[in-house]
Amino acid sequence: MSYLQYSRNDSLILKGIGILLIILHNFFHTFPEFPPECEFKYIPENVSRFADAMLSCNVRTILLSLFSFLGHYGVSIFVFVSGYGLCKRYEQSPDVWWRILLHRAIQLWKWIIPITLLLLLDRYSGHPHFTYQYLDNQKIWTDILFMLTFTANGLADRFILAGPWWYFGMAFQLYVVYVLFLRRATDRTLWIASAAAWTLLLVLQGLGLDRWVFAFRYNFVGWLPVFCFGMLAARHPLRLSWRWLVPGCLLFVCSLFNPYLWVFSPVLALIPVIAVLPLFQKGIAAKVTLWLGGLSAALFITHSFVRDRVLFYTQALPAEWSGLLYLVLCLAIAWIYRWLLTSFYKRVHW
Repeated sequence: MSYLQYSRNDSLILKGIGILLIILHNFFHTFPEFPPECEFKYIPENVSRFADAMLSCNVRTILLSLFSFLGHYGVSIFVFVSGYGLCKRYEQSPDVWWRILLHRAIQLWKWIIPITLLLLLDRYSGHPHFTYQYLDNQKIWTDILFMLTFTANGLADRFILAGPWWYFGMAFQLYVVYVLFLRRATDRTLWIASAAAWTLLLVLQGLGLDRWVFAFRYNFVGWLPVFCFGMLAARHPLRLSWRWLVPGCLLFVCSLFNPYLWVFSPVLALIPVIAVLPLFQKGIAAKVTLWLGGLSAALFITHSFVRDRVLFYTQALPAEWSGLLYLVLCLAIAWIYRWLLTSFYKRVHW
């Protein structure tokens, strides 16, 4: 029996699971031997490669392909926790909408601005490592401006670095939608909003307009149902028996192989996570995922830089060994980054 009502520790555990999926996905999907994802649009060739990998009877191929193809669903976990947390914190709060948005923006800027300054230093050092050398300096400044104002999601292919930086713009869009439209919305309104987003994506999918499907999945519309599901879970604790969890997990698996069910996959992906959550609520698994959850913001910010350097220097190593080195370095650098920032912010009382 799983309860769809989480404590602060459970939220950290979910974040820990989510960030582990994301950072491993963003590493292994760069290898040609593993199937890439269908994150922003449904790609039959990628699905076929994933099916072949699952039928390969090779444990290494199966395990690393799962991270490569499915790891991006860690984003669903973060969006769910975001909707859940905002609803718990602000639904009965007297705070005005602009104050909530300012607070959320500051929380993101605290993590983004320092790494942005490091990127600029890298760019103007004469030997850039993390910014693409063929881009001119003016474009770097405009791209950073778009990222810091959370408007870059409308400008695909403008990013100067790899990694899930698109998430910050999408998340801030959801914050805006929340404070303006969903904060006092009824449950019925949340279901209607989710149904509207699903219907739009289904129509676009049926018409074969992949570019538009990509655009909406790259922005808040594609993630609105997951966010609303988080809000509903915050309002209504649910007790989910295996009679619901098992069919839900099977439906998620089916959604990986059907272009129309795939539209629902960001929400369906939460069902296997809910099913296995009790395994992470005790023992060493709880300690590890709690620690990862507390480190998730720093990991989100820094892991793409580690990935680029590890891929560059470990080309001769097997994917699993370079992946292990990458994971260790990600954890170490993220811990240092968090320690530096928290120490600085304590000193300035921010």
